[in-house]
Amino acid sequence: MIIVTGHAIAREGADEAMQKLAVEHVLRSRAEPGCVSHEVCRDVQQPQRFVFVERWRDMAALQAHFQVEASRQFAKSMAQLSDGRPEMAIYQAEAVKLA
Repeated sequence: MIIVTGHAIAREGADEAMQKLAVEHVLRSRAEPGCVSHEVCRDVQQPQRFVFVERWRDMAALQAHFQVEASRQFAKSMAQLSDGRPEMAIYQAEAVKLA
C-alpha cells in the first residue's frame, strides 16, 4: 500500500477557497481506481493548515492519479492559494496486526 501525507497552509483570506478545492479533489480522487481512502482535515491548532492523508492500492494507482488533469490543476491551484509551498510525502507501507 502507498500512503501519501501532505499539507498546505492557506494564505490570508483564501481558506474558504482552499477548503472548497480540497473537498472537490478528495471526492474526485475517491472515485479513482486504486484509491483506498482519501481525506482532508483542518488542523485544530492552526485552522489555515489543511492536512491530507491518502491510501492507494499500489504505486501504479498513485502514478495514474498524478496523471489525471484535474489532479494536476488541483496542485497548481493549491500552490496559488498557499502561504508558502504545500508539502507532500509518499510512503510504501504494509499493515501490521497487533497481538
